[in-house]
Parts: sequence; C-alpha cells; structure tokens
Amino acid sequence: MSNFGISTTLTMDSSVYSSLDAIGKSFFKWVEIRCESRHFDFEDERELKRIKESLRRNQLKVSSLHPPGCVDIATNDEWMRMKSVREVEKTILIADRLSAKRVIVHPGSLDGIIEQSEKSLEELVEFSEEWGIVLLLENTFPGYFGSEPKELIELATKFDLPICLDTSHATAKGDRIEEFLDLFCSRITHLHISDSNMEGNDDHLIPGEGKIDWYPIEEFIAQHDGYNIFELMPSEHPEEILSKLAKITDEWNRKKISP
Repeated sequence: MSNFGISTTLTMDSSVYSSLDAIGKSFFKWVEIRCESRHFDFEDERELKRIKESLRRNQLKVSSLHPPGCVDIATNDEWMRMKSVREVEKTILIADRLSAKRVIVHPGSLDGIIEQSEKSLEELVEFSEEWGIVLLLENTFPGYFGSEPKELIELATKFDLPICLDTSHATAKGDRIEEFLDLFCSRITHLHISDSNMEGNDDHLIPGEGKIDWYPIEEFIAQHDGYNIFELMPSEHPEEILSKLAKITDEWNRKKISP
C-alpha cells in the first residue's frame, strides 16, 4: 500500500511543532521530520519527549527522518566526513526513539568522492542494521555527488540499499523522471514529491505549479508499496498548502492506471 505524508520542511524556518499541529488537522497521518537544530532540537532529551507528545496529540506517525543539511558523507575532508557519519548515526538513534523505520541520506554534497561515500556507508549500513533502521539513498540536486543515476545505482547496488527519489532534484535541469524510474525500478520505495520549473533551481513546488509531467509518477505510485512524502518549501500558511495537497492526493488515489 502506498502511504502519503508530509515533510516538516513545510515550516522548516520555524518550529517543527508548527508542522505537526497543522498536519494533525489535515488529511495526512504520516510525517517525515527534518533534523535541523533551528527547527527541531533533536539532541535535547526534553525535546524528544515533547515531540512524542505532539505526535500522540496530533495522531501522527513518523515515516522517516532526514539528517541535517550540513551532512556530507562523501567529502575528502576526513574530519568533516567523520562528523557527518556521526550526525547520521544520531539521526538513526532518534528514528528508533520515535518509532520510525527509515532514515534518508544524501550520498554526498558538491565535491563528493565515491570512495569516501563508500567508506561512510560501510559504517552507516552496519549501524542502521544494528538498530533495525532502513537507510535510503536520495538523489541529490544536479551538480552534487549522487545526482547522476550511475553514481546512485553503483552505491545502491554495492550496499543493497533502497532509494528515495526526489522529483524536484531529478527535474531541476530537465525532466529525467523516467530515466530514474527505469533504472532504479523496484529499489525506489520512497518519494520526495514536489514540482520544478526546470530552470536550474531547487524549487520544491506544489505538484501542478511547475513543469513536471506527473503521469509517470502517478503510474509508479499506483503500483509501488512505499511512502510518498510531499517535501515543499516553508510556508507561512501551511494549512492552505495541506488543503491543496489533500486534493492532489485524492485525485491521484482515484485514478486507475494499469501497469
């Protein structure tokens, strides 16, 4: 069964609780939490207790967690690589505390080196398996390490990892959705859904507000068993955004697309 949810990027420039309260009043019951210190003080034990209470009160379940944006597991700076691995490990521990089963990780940043990414993933895969957490590789923004399908498939195959397909990243400089879907196929068990103007920016727009042809994604969603997480830019009016996303979700669920 395909599960739709919302990333707390919706209020990432403010408190995570703004997202949880808004999502709790909406159609959606799954949430992906971003572990950014200004958004969610994930290293504070009191905050973990508070967020558990907020999730309970809003009747929400955590599908997945995303490590801080500063993480770069493929950098040639060994100190930064090790620090990044520790940050992902913290995120895995928090996922366990919040009863989430998935952690999304970027395979690298701007000047990533595949050998460094592999070294990091060797540690992270072992650590995630110890805690019963599934690690997923996300395709990055064009120009970053991990944005090319050949880079991503090499790592995913070597470590037998599932993939999170970010639609805005895959279309930032032209529509490559079908290329990713064809190459990764059953490895994609998680989507970060948003639209793009395909003009070289990391847009993360509401589906329908950009230029993506959504038919291949709708066809994939109709057949896959995983999570479809709307990952959008922060909004001052999250309730309005959530209302639009609920209508889109309902429309996609109603469509009968044959394999």
